[in-house]
Amino acid sequence: MTTVLPEVVRMPADPSLIRLVYHHEHPVEAYEFDDTLEVWTVMARIDADLLAEDMAAHSNVDQETLDAVQDITVGRMSFVRVRMHGPDHPFEAMDSHTGDVCRIGETVLDVGTGQWDAAFEETLAHPVGDLLVMDRVVLEPGWRGFSPGPVLAGAAIRRLPQDCVAVACEPGSADDRDLTKAQHCEAAAKLAGVWARIGFEPFADGVHILDCHMQRPHDLLAERQQEFTALCRTWHTHHRP
Repeated sequence: MTTVLPEVVRMPADPSLIRLVYHHEHPVEAYEFDDTLEVWTVMARIDADLLAEDMAAHSNVDQETLDAVQDITVGRMSFVRVRMHGPDHPFEAMDSHTGDVCRIGETVLDVGTGQWDAAFEETLAHPVGDLLVMDRVVLEPGWRGFSPGPVLAGAAIRRLPQDCVAVACEPGSADDRDLTKAQHCEAAAKLAGVWARIGFEPFADGVHILDCHMQRPHDLLAERQQEFTALCRTWHTHHRP
């Protein structure tokens, strides 16, 4: 009799080994919008040395195999911090980046003045500070279907938005697929549900926001972290009985 193991056993590696690596660079002498936009790339990966160490501890593998171990990429995320009180017009800075970031700027800012849109400001618990845009969250194919996206994004959001009033995103496909309008709407609705699990709520024109000064996002992230711990435990149960 063949036993069908849960889908979790098909993950490429032990999820408890995933680490987030943050990268941001800027010139000392700022030009264009460097003092207004901070672009952060966050890589979710399993480091080769960590993976080899884990393999050596839990399996009988030779040194040649361990030496051949490489980093495993789980996914990548892109965040853009918009400094509202920098030297540049915030919307002009957002407009210079990508179309997606520009559309978010058109929704949450008064394009003319560069200040918060009145409706957006009224939505916020404490509307004084900067804006963090969650621009892209892309998982590698082997990691999709196990719901690590919310806990990875939530963990990054916990660290990046110091002095920000909110995190904004526009749910939609981020893996460069060509979609019909109906498919795009379906993908957007599905992702909106995903990001709601860490506290994003609909605002206007397809833009969703997470208020950094509310307790609910922290509580939801704690729930996602508990789910992730359970996911890791399930993987261990089947791979290390």
